Amino acid sequence: MNTTYIDAQQNDLLQVEEVFTARSSLAARQPEAALMCAVLEDAVDCFQKQYVCATRRAKRLGHEAEEWMFSDDAKGTFSFLSICTALDLGPQYIRRGLKRWRERGQDPSRQQPAYVVRVQQRRVA
Repeated sequence: MNTTYIDAQQNDLLQVEEVFTARSSLAARQPEAALMCAVLEDAVDCFQKQYVCATRRAKRLGHEAEEWMFSDDAKGTFSFLSICTALDLGPQYIRRGLKRWRERGQDPSRQQPAYVVRVQQRRVA
């Protein structure tokens, strides 16, 4: 189970539960899709933590995740664009949501607590 932070006031960044719940049936049938979901979820988590945590590690991982998600490189099975294609997600929609989240997070007048959303993928025996 992973944790993803989303803005408390406007949770239009990603409907995290909806995105990963909708993909859970695909992930249950295909281990590769489950891994892709986990990679994408971790990248969003790292991206957001770089603005919430003050540690150098959080900043470094967040910067790496940001570079990966905003790259137009479609080479490789686990590039951001390849994962979005495989999971039938809109990369531009995700990027716009991340930008909006980042902009709201840097505005001191809009300091809202983050909701913590726990995302679970169902396992099929």
